[in-house]
Amino acid sequence: MRLTQRLQLIKLTVLVGLLASILLSLNLWAGARYFPKSTFIHDYFGVPAPYDYLQLALLLILIIASFLTQKKLPTLLLVLFSLYLCFDDQNRLQPWFFNYVLILFILLFYKHRVDEPNNYTTVFISLQILVALVYVFSGIQKMNPEFVPDTFVWLVGSFDGVLSPRQIQLMTKFGHIVPYFELSVGILLLIKPLRFIALPLVILMHVFILIMLGPTGKDYNSVVWPWNIIMIALVLLLFADIKPERFFDISFLFKGISFYIVITLMLIFPVFSLKNQYDSYLSSSLYSSNLNDCQLILSNKAYDKLPFYIKHFTTTDDNHHVIDIKRWAIDELNVPCVPEYRIFKTVHWYVIKITETDSKEVEFNFIEREKLIDF
Repeated sequence: MRLTQRLQLIKLTVLVGLLASILLSLNLWAGARYFPKSTFIHDYFGVPAPYDYLQLALLLILIIASFLTQKKLPTLLLVLFSLYLCFDDQNRLQPWFFNYVLILFILLFYKHRVDEPNNYTTVFISLQILVALVYVFSGIQKMNPEFVPDTFVWLVGSFDGVLSPRQIQLMTKFGHIVPYFELSVGILLLIKPLRFIALPLVILMHVFILIMLGPTGKDYNSVVWPWNIIMIALVLLLFADIKPERFFDISFLFKGISFYIVITLMLIFPVFSLKNQYDSYLSSSLYSSNLNDCQLILSNKAYDKLPFYIKHFTTTDDNHHVIDIKRWAIDELNVPCVPEYRIFKTVHWYVIKITETDSKEVEFNFIEREKLIDF
């Protein structure tokens, strides 16, 4: 299969994954909800419900139009509208949404000419680097002391009814090599003679994740189920049985804008996330356990004024009530709350507003994630 054909299939694959994940998280995109929007401009609240269903309809139309035609305009409009939707609510900056939209943006640099190998090969290599860096930084982000006892033990708990305690314990020990496994897979994908090793490992890893997070396991965060399937398809399209283009000049790669966009957004910026100076979700921090956290501690007065629905996400301890923001977002939006200070602060302001209290009655306790590097 030629690279031009693969690029077309990559676009279609990403659009299918984007559509599936959006349909699984409808409350994130439109409709009445309690969990507040977090806009880039504090006093801007966007299109109110139920009129925001028009935004959702437009998003779906652009996805379908991009799927049905090779023309760039629908895809360009889809990328631009996606940026607006993230401006309207930063919680839409989920890792899968960011990566899908970035891939579609990179594909806009493809001229749809089969007689220009320098152009389409540059775009193709840029996408290879993009996907490989997802695994590289996903592994690096897991290199923290909380990953195994927190996330990995929880995931392995999916096999409690199948495996013996001794087997579960053995699997838990394997968790210590998972970060290095993912990092190595990402690097091996970029080394052509060694890709045959990485490809089956990537497929097994995603199947393993699907088993643990899917209906057979934790039945959790269904919005990422399609993402794992799409990643398998993308890895196969980008790395399996690739024949080099005869007339491609490698120097052209360093003249292409797509290459520098990928390097900036997927390599340079994520390095700063390791020092907590850039968003972890935009840096492939996927189930790493090392995320910012926040507790909203309510007094009895604030708790009494809290809507009954939100009380469902609180726990009580010593006359204080703590809102579980993560559980609230997952339950209502079917996505985690983007774990950044500015998002948590928006939720804090919202709870103060609906309870008609102040910051003394609703305390804000921000817990910063561990810095992995310092420079």
